[in-house]
Amino acid sequence: MGVLMTAVHAGPALGSAPGWPLVLYFHHVNAHVDHYTALNPDDFRRGLEIVLDGVGPALDPAAVGPGFEPPGHPSVLVTFDDGYRDNLDLAAPLLAEFGVKALLFCVTGKLDAAGRLSAAERAALPPREAYLTWEEAREFAGHGHVLSAHTVHHPHLPDLPPEEAAEEVAGSLRAIGERTGRAPRTFAYPYGLIPSGPSPVPDGVLAFGTVKSAPGPWTRRPRHIRRTYLPVGEVASWTRLALGWRQQWYGSR
Repeated sequence: MGVLMTAVHAGPALGSAPGWPLVLYFHHVNAHVDHYTALNPDDFRRGLEIVLDGVGPALDPAAVGPGFEPPGHPSVLVTFDDGYRDNLDLAAPLLAEFGVKALLFCVTGKLDAAGRLSAAERAALPPREAYLTWEEAREFAGHGHVLSAHTVHHPHLPDLPPEEAAEEVAGSLRAIGERTGRAPRTFAYPYGLIPSGPSPVPDGVLAFGTVKSAPGPWTRRPRHIRRTYLPVGEVASWTRLALGWRQQWYGSR
């Protein structure tokens, strides 16, 4: 199977289609993680300030799903991938400072495994291996954030046979629904890799990529929604990025 990806779209400066929300993705808020979507707490706070001031207010992720109608002004959807423990311990208090609610795409098998570990085993894990338990994920959701699906095992979906890819997606959607009592309406592709054959994402679910996806109206590309990020170590560029993202919202409108 192939992958829908175009190198020209891989930079963070390209945001959303005109008239549609900017979608940001993070993995960690943690000073001890080296990853292009992992910010230390001070930078994450600064990033929220810049984006909310320079682009627009944050969306309520509970309103995001099929049939979503964008507001008539620039706005931001904040998302996290995988379901790491620092999302609760470090990101959640900062999000609360700004009244921002986030959409957390969970690797459901990792949350299952986290719940089987002892407290000592969990304390010994490095941040990149420290996932939320389901109890902690529900605590995160209790602050007004929304849990959603990111596959069961975080595979490269294009490498799987279509039926296996579809089950990775369906299994994570089921697990989220069972654990939250609410059928999830969104999904995020691991690594931003979207199979080029039949979509593994069922009807009635919006699917989010990364900077590997081209921007487009969600109504036209409901399974290829572009997300972007704040480049680590480049805080001085963020105000300019935010201005560009806001200008892109207006486009040719």
